[in-house]
This record gives sequence, structure tokens and C-alpha cells, in this order.
Amino acid sequence: MIKTVKSIDGFFKEKLNIVKLNYKKQQFDRYNTIVGEGNSISNLPYLSNTKAIKQKDSRNFLIDKKNLLLTVDGNSNLADIHNFLLKHKYYCHYFSSYPLVTVGGCIANGTHGIAPKLGIFNDFVKEIEIYNPNFGLKKLSNKQNKEIFELTKSGFGMTGIIVRAKLKIFKLPSTNIKIENFEFNDLLNCYKFMKQSKQIYNQNSFTVNYSKKKIFFGRLITGSFGKKEFVIKKIKNKKIPSLRFGIFKYFFLKNLIFNLIFLLERLKILLKKERHINDILFTSNKRTAYFLLMPDKFIEYQNIIPEKKVKNYLVDFENIILKYRPNISLLHLKQFLNDSKNFEFNGKGLAIAIHIIKDKNLEIFVKKLIELDFKYKCKLNLYKNSLISSNIAEKFNKNNYQKFLDKIKKINKNYKFTNNIFKRNI
Repeated sequence: MIKTVKSIDGFFKEKLNIVKLNYKKQQFDRYNTIVGEGNSISNLPYLSNTKAIKQKDSRNFLIDKKNLLLTVDGNSNLADIHNFLLKHKYYCHYFSSYPLVTVGGCIANGTHGIAPKLGIFNDFVKEIEIYNPNFGLKKLSNKQNKEIFELTKSGFGMTGIIVRAKLKIFKLPSTNIKIENFEFNDLLNCYKFMKQSKQIYNQNSFTVNYSKKKIFFGRLITGSFGKKEFVIKKIKNKKIPSLRFGIFKYFFLKNLIFNLIFLLERLKILLKKERHINDILFTSNKRTAYFLLMPDKFIEYQNIIPEKKVKNYLVDFENIILKYRPNISLLHLKQFLNDSKNFEFNGKGLAIAIHIIKDKNLEIFVKKLIELDFKYKCKLNLYKNSLISSNIAEKFNKNNYQKFLDKIKKINKNYKFTNNIFKRNI
């Protein structure tokens, strides 16, 4: 099937030959790219002149209540899984904030949810079954084929198709989340608040305003489980629109809109002290209209600053923002606390996630930001950013980049899996 495929950030648009997988070698070419739902922001999975492989629809869920495990197909989306778990009073706090992505995509790209300090998606993957035409179906876990298991998690689809996975699930105390609202005009103080917070939910949004002395203005909402009550309702899936109005190109309109949103959020919290867990887990699902206001091209940049270097980093970060004045439409802070393996976007420290609109300052600002991240030994999120190249990936992962590729080459002998980060090295 020839289909026009494009990345949400606007950096890729091309006709690709997409083939539905049925585990026959004839379906594969020498070079193959794996595509999921197509809802990742960047162009990482799309590679021209490769066969794009998509798994056939087959969604089966099986709960092991004794061990709190859920077996799912790799192409199952998070919305369907969450709706299923909700009926049985379970949940997964590590699901990404946009529910129309697949389990396979979450494992391959090492996604995280609203509370990464509790762990990212791959911290709760107990078993994976993959298909690779070089060796067929193979089960992976810490006890079985451990090396390929670790290569597959945050491995960007380089080891094969994720057919099935076994995930850790948690008992749901309530569908009600008690919330509180706080305002900050300083990133460091917001981070300090998040570090001492025991809440399960610490969602924040900052806007940047160059016309004020304090350029950052943000709102943080914290949440914890409320009274023991269960309201079972399905997520209403909202697709990210392809239409763009480009209103966020204009600073004064952007700041006006965000100030209005902050005001409305404050009023909602005053009127309603609790929210349903659907709204808390999947915040991006409620804000797909945000993309209507974006221009045709933007990037999402994410890093993790080592905990001991956060204070100094934020001083330099603010200085380069003031110097190059990028058009930042949104900025989030997230706290991470766990170890990182291979290319996993994880580690102990502060993560900054920013949406930067393409303008004359974008490339120089990103270049300076990458230099700053290298100086402070930050971790980069390789799959979020369309401007990240294989050269940058190698530079930031000197200890394991070549080791990873050498192991992948042993696995993918005749049929290769590749993407925009690793294409030149396979």
C-alpha cells in the first residue's frame, strides 16, 4: 500500500510503501522501517527508500491478577488498554500523555508518562515477544535472551517487530484525583517543589515572555488519589489535526492565549477540586487543538540535566534563550530518578521539554542548546527531535553507541531494520 506519510512536526512528508506484516520473509526487503500509529512528533521512524512495515491489527488483553501483569499485542494502543484496565480497577501511571500510540512504539522509543520519577514505560516491561525475519519469533526477558531484551527496550525498532508484551499493572485506588494549583516564574523553584512533592501527578506548563523581567511564567498542578470512588468512562480519543493555523508564530497572540488558558485552568480548579484519572493520565489527549495553532514546522526538544548540575545549567539556559530569543510555544519540567541503559531517555535529574517554532533563530538556538547539553553531560531524547542526527547521537552516547551497533549487526544479518538516526551505520 503506497501511502503519504508525514511527521507531526512537519519535517517529513513522502509516499512510502507500507506493508502489513504477516511473518513471511517475502514481506521484507534488505532495509526496513517499522511504523506504528504515526502519532510520534518527530520523523525518526520514516526513512525513504525502505519498506515500511506495519503490524496487522490484533488486540488481545490478558490479566494475571495474582502477579499484576497484563499481556497485550504490540500494536495495541494505550487508549484501548486503559479502557480495558479501568473496568477491572487497574491502571498504568507510566503510559504516555497521548493515548493513540502503540505498546510497541512505547517500548521501542522508551516513552514516559506524567510521573517519570516513578519510572518510564520500559521499567515496567517484564517480557517481550519480537519477530525478526533473520530468526523468527523470539521471547525476551531478564531470564530469557536478556541481551536482545535490553537492546529492544529503547532500541528504536532495530531488533525487529514487537509482537507481544507483558506489562506491570497497578491496582487503582480511585478514579478521582484531588488537585491543587501553584504558579511559578522561576524554573529552579518549580523543580525544587517537584522534588519534595509526594504527589503522583506534577504537571506544569511554562510560557516565555521576552517583554517582562521574569521571562518564565508557569502553572503547576499537583494531584493525589481522592475519595475511594470509581467512575468508569472510556477515553474519548482525539486525533492530532493536520490543519495548522500558525497563530503561535506571533508572540503577542501566543502569550495572550496562554494567559487566557492559565486563567481558565485556575477557575476550573476553584470550581472543581477533583478530576477523573483519564484527564490526569492523558493530558495531551485534551489539548490536540494546540496543534491547530502551531505553524507547519516545529521541534520538540527534550533533555535530562544531571541533578547536581541543574542550578548552573538553568542560568546558562536562560542566558541563551535571552540571547537568541527562540519562539518557544511551550515548556515543561519533569523529574526523573532512575538509571538509564543504552539510549533510554532516563536518569536522575531535571528534564526540560520545549516546543520551538521554526523561524530564523531555530537552528542556531538548537545548536547552542546541544552544545550546552554536551557541556553539562545531559541525556538527549533521540526520538523526539527531528533535528537530532546520527552524529549527535554518537557524540552523546560514546560509551555504548558502537557497542549497540555491533550487537545489532549480529542480529540483523540479511534483513536490516533502520531509521533516521542509524541509517548511515547499518
